[in-house]
Amino acid sequence: MTMSCGNDTQILRNRPQEWSVNMTRLARFFRHRYPTGTASAVASDLNVSVRTVEGWLGSNPSAPRASHLITGILSYGPEFLAVLLPEKVDWVSEAARNAQREKLREEIAELTRMERQLDH
Repeated sequence: MTMSCGNDTQILRNRPQEWSVNMTRLARFFRHRYPTGTASAVASDLNVSVRTVEGWLGSNPSAPRASHLITGILSYGPEFLAVLLPEKVDWVSEAARNAQREKLREEIAELTRMERQLDH
């Protein structure tokens, strides 16, 4: 899929400060999702270089481009979108909770399948 966000500089120029990405929250999201090999895993998910992701996770992080953020929303869903928003938005929070519930149901189903295999 090809995606164009135009010129990120034009899109983000003169944006209010509250629209800035909270890099601490973003790094926490990535590190929670991938406790080890964070940069490599995120780079693979978002089709960017490991060096780019390391720039987001470093001690003086640079914000991702708008196109990378959109790819993140498409890859990680509402949980990622919730991290990006400066304040809680009810429908996004509900969607994020539903996504987490679904993920837990899938994990439970997989564990149940594995347990049944032990019995055979």
